Amino acid sequence: MSAFDELYRCVHCGFCLPTCPTYLATGLEGNSPRGRLHLMRAVVEGRARAEGKLLEYLDSCVYCLRCETACPSGVKYGTVFEEFFKAYRKGMQSVSYKRYIPLFNAINTRLGLKIAPIAASLSPGLRPLVTGGDISDLVGKIYYAKGNAKGRVALFVSDECVAWRYRRGVVEAAIRVLTWNGYEVVVPRFSCCGAPYRHSGQFEKAEELARRNLKIAEKLSVDAIAVPNSGGCQAELLRYMRDRRVVDVMQLIAHDLRGNLGEVKMRLAVQHSCHLMNAAKAHDVVLKPLYKVPGLVLTPLPSADVCCGGGNMYPLRHRDIANAILERKRDEVKAVSPDGVLIESPSCLQQLSKLGLRVYFPVEVLDLAYQKGENSGYMELRGNTL
Repeated sequence: MSAFDELYRCVHCGFCLPTCPTYLATGLEGNSPRGRLHLMRAVVEGRARAEGKLLEYLDSCVYCLRCETACPSGVKYGTVFEEFFKAYRKGMQSVSYKRYIPLFNAINTRLGLKIAPIAASLSPGLRPLVTGGDISDLVGKIYYAKGNAKGRVALFVSDECVAWRYRRGVVEAAIRVLTWNGYEVVVPRFSCCGAPYRHSGQFEKAEELARRNLKIAEKLSVDAIAVPNSGGCQAELLRYMRDRRVVDVMQLIAHDLRGNLGEVKMRLAVQHSCHLMNAAKAHDVVLKPLYKVPGLVLTPLPSADVCCGGGNMYPLRHRDIANAILERKRDEVKAVSPDGVLIESPSCLQQLSKLGLRVYFPVEVLDLAYQKGENSGYMELRGNTL
């Protein structure tokens, strides 16, 4: 059965329209899921060519997959879109990816990652990605569980990927939260999960990274692979680590928190991670521990389930559409009057940092609550090199 068979399951009912960020931003049928499916079908059937405006419509997809959860016919949009990308890769990469791929690949090299904070001074859009502190000295280590041990987990982060290299605050918070809750934490030298390469049509590179990470995972004796608030990474790992339990850090501890949670007096507007919601289907449980934090008020944006337009460096590829999506979020955030914005994935960081408010990850907020709870020994990171 071909992935293109999915094209014939779409009945053009329109349930996908209010879930699609690019359709909401432009009002154009070609920028909707059903419109894109119609265009792909026309190419597959030989009624149209994969060129010009048709490719522009397809290229403008953020690949959030929200349309899949809204579709009453169960069309696997992501499956057919990826198959189309593979079949017409040269054309699909000829629109915005011709600018994006060289930049992304250059950043994700040893030298590129090292000088990225300097380069970000020339590109304000990149700054949020590289201002969180380097994690290089945190990887390649084992961190001991505190108190009675519940289990052993591998933390999926990588100092070879721009999404993780400068996320030190998030990674340290994840290690503290996990060890405090009784988990021994192994931090192997994983590579990038591969999602950015697969989404940009660099399928061979994505599979190479998958094989490398699988080889590392095969050597680990752990109960789960824990991802610290990155829906995109979790969704990609679920795709190829099928014999492993892959969870968000908050998902792992949601039902059995240890210690005292101190008061965190903040109101946070919540924007969900697309892939955490639509692929991993774990966005609700990730927030569950935060509802136990005294003083914390979480207010989901009215369009919290609609993509913010930040995935896969979309603001660099489609600035006008990304800005239109962001303006809707900005209006909703103003109505909430929060102290900050809670996001569930680094993909949202580049986009939502433009709102002028501090951006938090769930595990950072829980970590702050533990610090304010005056839990003796909480801040210690005790471990050894792998």
